Amino acid sequence: MQPQIRNANIDDLNAIYNLVCDLEACEMEKISFENIFKKNIADPNVHYIVAQIDKRIVGFISLHVQYILHHSNPTCELQELNIVPELRGSGIGGLLMVEAEKVARGLNLEEIELTTKIHRERAQTFYKKLGYIHSHNKYVKKL
Repeated sequence: MQPQIRNANIDDLNAIYNLVCDLEACEMEKISFENIFKKNIADPNVHYIVAQIDKRIVGFISLHVQYILHHSNPTCELQELNIVPELRGSGIGGLLMVEAEKVARGLNLEEIELTTKIHRERAQTFYKKLGYIHSHNKYVKKL
């Protein structure tokens, strides 16, 4: 069955929470997650998009519009993308990426940036097939 791709709403919070916990391979602190989700879903610079089959959310992607000095136009960063494990490789991720790119073009954004963890080789292959180029390295320091 073809998934419906749509903007997320507040009722999707628990399904998205589960997808993000799966993506990060840990249980996120639920109250903090809820607070951030509610703040972001009301922010016009944050776009949460879900894939739904019947009444089940099976995929999620988020885009955050950014105004960065070293870009001549607004840009965005893809922050999260995850599909339920049993449907990975079914094309749902590609559908979410197409929708995210459609949103970015509609906002006249310069580019989409994204990062993925080094061990996620399957994700790296996925992004390369979609035309994304490995152009940066990201460094993180926990505070």
